[in-house]
Amino acid sequence: MIEEYNPWWISKERITEIEIYRKYEESEVKWVPDVIGKVSLSPYSLNFIFGPRQVGKSTALILLIKKLLDEGKINPKSIFYFSCDKLADYKELDEVLEEYIKFKKANNISSSFIFLDEITYPKEWYRALKSRIDKGDFRNDVLVVTGSLSMSAKREIETFPGRRGKGKNLLMLPLPFSKYIELFNVKVQKGDLSFVLSNYMRNIQFLHELNELLEKYLITGGFPNAIRDYIKYGKVSEETISDFISSIVSEVNKLKRSETFFKLTIKGIIERTSSDFSYHTLSRSFGVGTVKTAISYVELLQKLYLLKVLEQVDLQGIVLTRKEKKFYFIDPFIYRSFAFWTLTNLPEESKLVESVVISHLSRIYDTFYTKAKGEIDAVIKSGEEMLGFEVKFGNVKAEKKILGRMKRVYILSKDKVEDNVVPVSILLGMLDIPQAIELKVLT
Repeated sequence: MIEEYNPWWISKERITEIEIYRKYEESEVKWVPDVIGKVSLSPYSLNFIFGPRQVGKSTALILLIKKLLDEGKINPKSIFYFSCDKLADYKELDEVLEEYIKFKKANNISSSFIFLDEITYPKEWYRALKSRIDKGDFRNDVLVVTGSLSMSAKREIETFPGRRGKGKNLLMLPLPFSKYIELFNVKVQKGDLSFVLSNYMRNIQFLHELNELLEKYLITGGFPNAIRDYIKYGKVSEETISDFISSIVSEVNKLKRSETFFKLTIKGIIERTSSDFSYHTLSRSFGVGTVKTAISYVELLQKLYLLKVLEQVDLQGIVLTRKEKKFYFIDPFIYRSFAFWTLTNLPEESKLVESVVISHLSRIYDTFYTKAKGEIDAVIKSGEEMLGFEVKFGNVKAEKKILGRMKRVYILSKDKVEDNVVPVSILLGMLDIPQAIELKVLT
């Protein structure tokens, strides 16, 4: 059985027989996920790659296998791939692992690369892995395991203390705008926020093109299937949206949580996007049970890495935890899918743009908002420095502000450019943001 998943054992050119690779090659747009360069490939390592469905985890595995094969330094038979989506439980997974271990011995393979895709499908999957690790079956190997967001929400990854070796936890998120524009051959110099704010004037010639791409990004977000749909059909298909929703509902069911409360929480967040409100509002105005229940479903969305909760700070940077908060989904496609599912109107363009700014900044900086002396949509804390950003997609009135420790407040416009006025599309296009984020490994 395992041979059909690993056609490169016969000839490395036969990786083209893998359906995932074939679809990747046939796609009108393609990119190499940065997670490939972040996986630990030194024995012994147990790596976990997790993230929302459709962000390209399975494709990343196959492309990493292709990279290893192309380097030509290792025996193709020492690369083992298996998709676990048809396995019922840990016993069946253990049988698969036993089959490959026997294959290794028969072929005198001392060290191998083991890729287990969609490992969260088999019930109690971690029992098979733990048992094999404790027996020493993988002591000279590299394991790369992908799974759904439930493996993080259920804290299953944390059940491997002392068994990770040099392995990493890698969260794979939707493609950020700076990587998205590269799919359309728009290349601007990229860097951190300091670099962008010092050099954005140099990219004014790209403004029209970047604005057009930002409009598309507000439809597709950074999800590969949605991007391909839009390029091929001029819209995102209901099938792509339904597939995403089904995967999220499946996660909720695995976690034994109420689909109704989950849906009502989402509806409330969409309707109040960019406005600050409390858990009491979610509970009282949207019917999400008690305040405690509302908090638990917001926390669930956070654990599934679908939601960013923005805390309020004062002008000295002190977090006001008891104050109202703002809630943003991390990608426009998530907004679109959830609006479709909950029969809720999509937030207006300016609010979606604000959500993209917040989600991008918060991947690399501690991000907050403030209402002191006028609302500032995003406040960045980087060391001792604080910077403010106001998203104004309509009429822009440029004014210089110094608020407490915020020595500078930037206006993020649609197309106006001044000393402290930066077009959103240029800022997001230049800001170098990873797709894959390395999270702490518990040892």
